[in-house]
This record gives sequence, C-alpha cells and structure tokens, in this order.
Amino acid sequence: MVPLDINSSGNRNVTIFLLVLILLNIFACSGQDNDAAKANSRYVVGLVTNNPNGMKNVEGFREAMTRIGYAEGRNIEYRYSGEPTQGQALDDTLRRLVEERVDLIFTAGSPTGVAAHRITQGTDIPVVFGVIADPIRAGVMTDLDRPGGNLTGVMLSPSHSRRLELLLEINPKIRRVYIPFNPEDSAPASAFGYLETAAVQLGIEIVAGRAVDQDEVSALFGSMPDDIDAIFLLPDSTVNRRQQDFIDLAIARKIAVSGPSIVQVEKGALISYGIVHKEAGAQAASTADQILRGAHPGDLPVQTAEFYLGINLRTAQAIDLDVPYDILQRAHTIVRADTQP
Repeated sequence: MVPLDINSSGNRNVTIFLLVLILLNIFACSGQDNDAAKANSRYVVGLVTNNPNGMKNVEGFREAMTRIGYAEGRNIEYRYSGEPTQGQALDDTLRRLVEERVDLIFTAGSPTGVAAHRITQGTDIPVVFGVIADPIRAGVMTDLDRPGGNLTGVMLSPSHSRRLELLLEINPKIRRVYIPFNPEDSAPASAFGYLETAAVQLGIEIVAGRAVDQDEVSALFGSMPDDIDAIFLLPDSTVNRRQQDFIDLAIARKIAVSGPSIVQVEKGALISYGIVHKEAGAQAASTADQILRGAHPGDLPVQTAEFYLGINLRTAQAIDLDVPYDILQRAHTIVRADTQP
C-alpha cells in the first residue's frame, strides 16, 4: 500500500475529504445512539404544582414531551397526583419522588420550584422548573447562564412595569392601583418592588394589600379603599386562589383588573400581559430532553418565557371602557364581547 503524501495538494484534499466523512459519520452515529437510547430507556418523571394554573403548565410539558418522542407506556412514566399540592403535602410529594429516585422532577409555580430546590439538596436528581418567577430572588441559584446546581428551567421576565404601562394606555384616567400580594412569597414580592419604582415614573399611586394566608386575603375585600381605579394581580399562588373574587369585585365597581397571565383574561380580567401557561410548560420540555439525554442541569441556561397581551372586550363593555384599536392590534388573545362566558 502506497502511503498518502499529505504535502501534495491532491492528496491533501483527499485526506481532508476523508476526515470530513469520518466526522459526519461520528455525528450521525451519535444522534442515532441518542435516539436509540431514548427509545430503549424508560424514564420516570415526577410532575408537581402548587396551584391550579400550574396544571396547565404540566399539561403543556407532557404534550411537548410527547412531540419530542417520549411516549407514555413506552419510554416514559409520569408520577403525578393530577391536582395541586401545597404546604406539608407538597413537601411530602417531593420527598417521595426523591425516595423513588425519579429521573427528573418538573415543577410549575415558584413555591413548588423553591420547595424542590430545598428537598433535592444533596441529591443528583435534576429539577426543571416551568416556571419560577425570579430564580435568583427565590434563592435557587446565583447565575442564570450557568445555574451550577441541579435546577434549571424557564423563568418570567420582569415585565410587570410594562404591564402597568399597558393598563394606563387602555385607561389613562387611572391614578390609584390596588395590588394584593403575599410579601412572604418571593415571586410577588419581587414584582411589587419593580412596580414601586415604575409607579413613581408613571405618576400614579399604588396601594398595597398584604396577605400571607386565606384569612388575610378574605379581609382584603372589606379593606380595599373606595377610590381605587384598578386592581393589579401578581404571580401569587396565595392571592390568586381568589382571583375570580377580585375580578367579580372589580367588575361590580366598574374598574379594571390586570392579570399576570392569559388565564385571568379568560376568567374576566380586562387585560393581561404574561405567559400562556401551557406554552411555558412546553418550553421547558426541551431542557428536560437535554437532561434525560445526559446534559447536566447546572450547565443549561435558564430560558425566559414568552409573554403575550390579552384583552377581554366583554369586561371592557361591562365597565363602560373603550379599548383603543392600537391595543387590540397588538393582542395575542381577545375575548370578544359576544363570546359566551
């Protein structure tokens, strides 16, 4: 066999061509190996949420995992109660998943992600959250690009200031905005901090309604001032258990409600600028797939959820408010006035 002379241009080109073929073959085999591993493995994934809206995140996550190639009964099994869990029940659920050594835990809702971070400490069980409002403020990591621990996932952008601006675009007469929130929950507490600064810049006053449990939330309905022009709901699992009551109260007073996700607009809030829960859950599926294929969660950057504008024209009609046409042109979701509730 005559050796190749790599100093000649013709042989050098042949050598490069052969090397390219080898590399392409390696990459193709690697992809095939990954697909084969996924097809031949059976993964166990825990699904946990602390609030009803989070169930939509879970639904979106499961649907996206199916599209990627994880079929229940074939190569993936979910451990899920099918309902929100809170407090001690939430901790017990997460501990059980740790004891069962599941391959991955998916969480929906900031308190759920924080609890998973606490309970999985010292283990190698990866956690993908979809979503945590502010992972750094929540104390689950210090770097969004390289989380470094066993958690990563999808976060919310600090868009509450923009949502407040949109509320004022719809109704420039608003001067006092009521914000009910749980100051002991990092998600709404962080959002409220942004809004305090934004309110000064926008020349309006915000009135805080602080409540850490359901008794205190109930008390807010009797203590909310009469001269409030709008109610501004935050991503808050404590307060938003009563979101329908806040919406009904606002409509009765003929004032606007702004919600943190499309869910609130569907329930009767005038406006929202935030996530679509199913899509946020689906967004986290690609991260889960990478982890199940062998990536370390601490090496995967946190994604930011897509945000959408929603408008409820039926509510606008009920509170005698005309929504500017340019706002409607920007809306992703519109509940029409002639739509059945």
